Amino acid sequence: MNTKRRALPVLRELDFRKLAASEGATVEIECVSAPNPDERFSGEWLFYVVSPTGERFLLVTALARERIVNSPIGMFGLAFGKLNLDHLDVPAVAGAVCTGMRSRPGGSDPVERARRARR
Repeated sequence: MNTKRRALPVLRELDFRKLAASEGATVEIECVSAPNPDERFSGEWLFYVVSPTGERFLLVTALARERIVNSPIGMFGLAFGKLNLDHLDVPAVAGAVCTGMRSRPGGSDPVERARRARR
């Protein structure tokens, strides 16, 4: 499974957010490892953006490593704070992917707020 993911084109967060906010783009979340109800912070998820033309991009860190989200706080912060998704579907089975989430304009991301204030 790692080979498939790494073969995909990747985007760092700012470019990922720009593409996600474009008309017709959608966000997908893949469950890499399933959460364990007996552990507080378990489970791992990856975010993807699908361009309006159907090309799929993986969200990566500044060092171009897969950005793995492994906490509910991180999931909500990225989904609603930075991407401002219209809804959040979270897969709970390893290998499952939830699709069809759309990024809306705005959000509570401090980087975006500062950029809008400078305009």
